[in-house]
Amino acid sequence: MAGDPAVPEGISVRPASERGDLERIARMKSEVWGADYSWVAADLHHRLASDPENLVVFMAEASGVVVSAAWLEINPCTDFAGLWGGSTLPAWRGRGIYKALVSARAQVAAARGVKYLQVDASADSEPILRRLGFRAITTTTPFVWTPPARGNPHAT
Repeated sequence: MAGDPAVPEGISVRPASERGDLERIARMKSEVWGADYSWVAADLHHRLASDPENLVVFMAEASGVVVSAAWLEINPCTDFAGLWGGSTLPAWRGRGIYKALVSARAQVAAARGVKYLQVDASADSEPILRRLGFRAITTTTPFVWTPPARGNPHAT
């Protein structure tokens, strides 16, 4: 993606190509969200190993430091793909890096025949996506389910 006008100067955007990249992405996400996101590396590694054609993970680096990352998940046998996982270190926001990651993922999606991109956008991402031509068609309400403790199927 070097030389791509959508990529800010001093930033390189590339697909994550190895387990070490995924671990660096997980550390960056942990820093962004203030929680342990180490599980992300294992999850993405497993998903890339089991279905490499339908998941593309991108990372943005500045001087070898992962400053942002996001992935494209193609839904096979449909016209749809999802943009997921977008995170940017706070000190690097407002420089067009998230926009460059949206562009990189959209280019791959288009090249693979995807007609529609779906994004569950945060309040931070929504204005950027609107400027890029995305439009809201509905909203979602996230829920978290925690399985009951073992041995107590009636616990809530």
